[in-house]
Order: sequence, then C-alpha cells, then structure tokens
Amino acid sequence: MNLKLITLNLRYDKPDRGNNAWIVRKNAIAALINHYKPDIIGTQEGKAHQLLDLHRLLPNYQSVGCDRTGTGTNEHCAIFYHTQRLNCIETGDFFLSNTPEIPGSISSEWGNPLPRMVTWAIFTLTGESKSLTCVNTHLDYKSAKARELGAELIRDRLTPFHPENTYLFLTGDFNADPGTVPRESLSRPLPNGITLNDALVNLKLEDQLSFHDFTGKAFAAVDTIYYDSRISLQDVKVDNSQWQGIWVSDHFAVIAEFLW
Repeated sequence: MNLKLITLNLRYDKPDRGNNAWIVRKNAIAALINHYKPDIIGTQEGKAHQLLDLHRLLPNYQSVGCDRTGTGTNEHCAIFYHTQRLNCIETGDFFLSNTPEIPGSISSEWGNPLPRMVTWAIFTLTGESKSLTCVNTHLDYKSAKARELGAELIRDRLTPFHPENTYLFLTGDFNADPGTVPRESLSRPLPNGITLNDALVNLKLEDQLSFHDFTGKAFAAVDTIYYDSRISLQDVKVDNSQWQGIWVSDHFAVIAEFLW
C-alpha cells in the first residue's frame, strides 16, 4: 500500500495583510490538502483557531497535539491524520529542554527565546501488523545550540520505539539547512537500529528550498520529512505552486509518498 505524508509550516495568524492573511490562506491550504489527499500532515505554528478552521474545511481529518506553552493558546505542532485510513492508538508531547515533561519549559543555556516542542502519535493501519509512528517538531529559529540539542533529544526519544513493532517518520520545520549539525544528527542510525532517511536528500539543493517568506522564491531548505529506511520512498517534492491564486504559507509544503 502507498502512504502519503505532508509537512507544512502553516504560518501563525500574525495577522498578515491581503492574501497572506490566514482568513484567505486557510481555504488555499484546504485545497492543497484535498488535492494530495495525504494520510498524515505534520503542521507547525498553527494556533487553536487555525486548527479549528482546518477541521471545518477538512472533515475527514482529525488532529492531535497540545501547544508549546501548555495553555492551549499558543502555537502547536499538530499532526493531522485521515480518520478513514488510520486509527490513532497513542499520542503525546514533549518539550525541547532539560525538563522535557514540563509544558512550556525553556533551558536558558540552550539559548532559545521561546518554548519548542514535539508532538508524536502512533497509528494502526487496517490489515497491517506494524504500526506507524509520526513525530513532528519545529526547531528554534534563533539558537543553533537549541537546534542541535533539540535534535539530540528527539533522537533519544525515538530510541525506545521497537523496530519490530513500528515504522518511524519525522516531519518538521527544522530551521536548519541540509548538512548542518541537527540535520546530520537526525540522519545518524538510532541505538535501536532504525535509520531515518531525509526524503529530499537526493534532490538538487535548489529543489529542496522551502522557505520563501511569501515571495514565491524560496531561499532556505528547512522543511523535510525523515522516513524509516525500511520503507521505500516512491516520490517526493516541494510544492512551490500557488493554490487558488495565492501562496498557502510563507513555507512551501513538502509532499512524500512511500510504499508500505
């Protein structure tokens, strides 16, 4: 069977002007998702009202994940999933700090000005013995140290998953280009024997660029999907097109299809 994933930084409702405003963009995002019909969407920056808007526009999808402050009012790393194809059996969150179980926690020595977090979920698929575990994050934009330590913490949290039971996927806005320490860290084999491959790694760098700041001309390759090396990548691309005549976000979506 085929499995399709999308990662997309939704751009928090700032608000922005004109066609960049959330009230306009939400319909374009729904159009993109309805076109590709992914099984899972890893999102970043969505606030509660933005996620609610997407639920209203995408009735076949449910989402999991809390916000980065634990108050419900801040940005989420929500994972959306198609309820007719996947069954969520377990989900959780942790925070990228020295106290990962404390919502909203920040470790001053990491250097990040805002809390950073991870949402994860385990899904079963009809007729399949192995589950699918999706992990979604948004690393810090300011502190290189926070990105490096955050990537290492994610690696530590992925290690307890048993390879005989599940396949791992990691979606995110990593705020780091290919070849940097956090991106290389995530590609190293985990102690449990699982290796995560960067779905975009074999594309030319110009085809990996995803952050365009609403200009349509991307200049940073910060978004990607890491996938369990035991799964076969069938197709991947950065969608740099407009939907309904506008940019869906200041990031382009990354779309990848896998053979289960």
